[in-house]
Amino acid sequence: MTLTSIYYFLTSSRAFSIHIVFTISAIYYVSTAQLNALELVLIGTILELTVFICEIPTGLFADFFGRKKSFILGTLIIGSAHVLEGSIPEFWAIALASALWGIGWTFISGSEQAWIADELENRGIEHVFLKGAQWSSIGSFLGILMSVLLALVFSVQIAIIVAGGILVLIALVSNIIVPETKFIRLSHATAAPFAQMKHALTLGLSQIKRHRMLRYIAWVTLFIGLASEGFDRLWGAHIIEGFELNEEHAVYWFGALFAIAYILNILLLRWIERHVTKSYATVLFLLNALLMIALITFAYSDQFFVAVAFYWVISALRETNEPVLAVMINQRLSSKGRATTLSMFGQVDALGQIAGGPIIGLLALYASVADGIAATALLLLPVVLCCLWMRRLY
Repeated sequence: MTLTSIYYFLTSSRAFSIHIVFTISAIYYVSTAQLNALELVLIGTILELTVFICEIPTGLFADFFGRKKSFILGTLIIGSAHVLEGSIPEFWAIALASALWGIGWTFISGSEQAWIADELENRGIEHVFLKGAQWSSIGSFLGILMSVLLALVFSVQIAIIVAGGILVLIALVSNIIVPETKFIRLSHATAAPFAQMKHALTLGLSQIKRHRMLRYIAWVTLFIGLASEGFDRLWGAHIIEGFELNEEHAVYWFGALFAIAYILNILLLRWIERHVTKSYATVLFLLNALLMIALITFAYSDQFFVAVAFYWVISALRETNEPVLAVMINQRLSSKGRATTLSMFGQVDALGQIAGGPIIGLLALYASVADGIAATALLLLPVVLCCLWMRRLY
């Protein structure tokens, strides 16, 4: 297998497994585990708090011990988390699984991108990241179909446990097929551990401070994080409770929601790959301006099919933000300390989600779920303004 084929396998197979869970997790939380609105948001807050705490240590792990070891370990932890989550439909087990998921994701975050960028020596990474995002969407689409099949033939719980098992298998296969030949250890092995950590953090911060565009991207990442957590945790309750879906109907509809959203995302990414070469800031501006409008319409629509249509728009737009930002960030980073610097952006995103989730959750609890979702649109306004400023730097 070529390096790019291995990278596409990693992104698509993991997306396949994770979306077996994501497709039905809202149903599992609301119908099986019977979590309330505040518990739903607390699960997300626990996950993001874990990400915030662990991003830098796991980024350092990747830069000191290897990116391959980091993302394989992360995949193994996430698989174990899903097995635990599906086995015990209780708040404490789901909360613990969310914490483990956050730890696992931080081992993957940044390290996989750093690995492929180093192995390719930054050649054609724009194409690789966008193509990888398309493969990820294909994997997600197939995972959605598998999720519906497993949930209907067996149960929602069984589907989640199976997905966890597949992730464990992916980690074992990755350990065999993934090469790592261009890894440059961040500092000399003779240096003291705390001195190495200080050097890594200083190097990462200096790269961000040195590039004005990276500073803008950090602000964009923060506000996208502020806006995202509330929507992630509330949209399922909005659909299930707002339109009174039973569990069987919810499985069908959630499968359709995710499947069509990822088809739209693949088409959108394909269009960006073909037609956009430099003006990524303009793409970000358009994505998030349209996203604001779609969020408000989705929140206050009292027609089921209108809400469904705007969910598809929202999902396709949100999934495109990450690969576009990945291209913009990696174009400006050197190989040394790349994973740590990428982890800093992950930490900024987590900080936004930690702050934004409880705010939106409390608003939804004391006002309405629709008001909570609509409020996430307002948190995207600074993103749109930052993108306008970023366009001048291209």
